[in-house]
Amino acid sequence: MNYTKEDILVDREKRVRFQEELLDRLGKTLVFIRINYPGVKKDNSISRAIIIVMDKLLDAMFGSVNVFKLITVSAEGPNITMILDKQSLEVKKMCVEIEDNHPLGRCVDIDVYSSDDKRSISRMSLGKPPRKCFICDESAMICVRAKNHEFKEVVDYIEKSYEWFKGGCK
Repeated sequence: MNYTKEDILVDREKRVRFQEELLDRLGKTLVFIRINYPGVKKDNSISRAIIIVMDKLLDAMFGSVNVFKLITVSAEGPNITMILDKQSLEVKKMCVEIEDNHPLGRCVDIDVYSSDDKRSISRMSLGKPPRKCFICDESAMICVRAKNHEFKEVVDYIEKSYEWFKGGCK
């Protein structure tokens, strides 16, 4: 399906409302995973394959404390929403480990929300620096905002990371 930037913003707003409802209703830690895929065509075979890998990994890590899970595909691309019966700071620490150390960790954003204030827990609250760009050593946020890298360069990185993972680095 072809999406626009506006579709992404509308779907993001819907997702945030849904997340707030889940946090209010269930009062537990919320985890949201999405692919760091550039542009408006975020739903493709690579992004879906990476989400499947992350789903299996998170099930292995959190299956015993998983209260709710929803895998969806929207203008934001494939994503996973989970509610966990586990302390949010502990979950954030584990998710930062995935982002920093798993072969596909740099290809995803894993946001963790506390039911207390419904805000995403930052890496800095754990004493961790902001994420680095996966192409250069600059802050990822700066590179994205400044558009420091060509679309194809970012897509190539994601595709090569997945192919390398699939090829046996598991």
